[in-house]
Amino acid sequence: MDFFGIGLPEIIFILLIAFVLFGPKRIVELSRSAGNVMRNLSKDASDIQRKLSEELEGEKPGGHGTPDRSSDGAQP
Repeated sequence: MDFFGIGLPEIIFILLIAFVLFGPKRIVELSRSAGNVMRNLSKDASDIQRKLSEELEGEKPGGHGTPDRSSDGAQP
């Protein structure tokens, strides 16, 4: 099991150091906060992806986005 190039012994060591530094109650609070941050980031990323997809769909030819500029008589 390898997360970002860190093996299981390194993960256990990091968790042990965090447990000693912060204590069991603070670890639970930090875990909850980290979970909330990850959930919010995931939600925000999904919203941005959805909005970007909607914008790109609107710019396709024949889409409901910006009007065709060639019909105004201007030369490029």
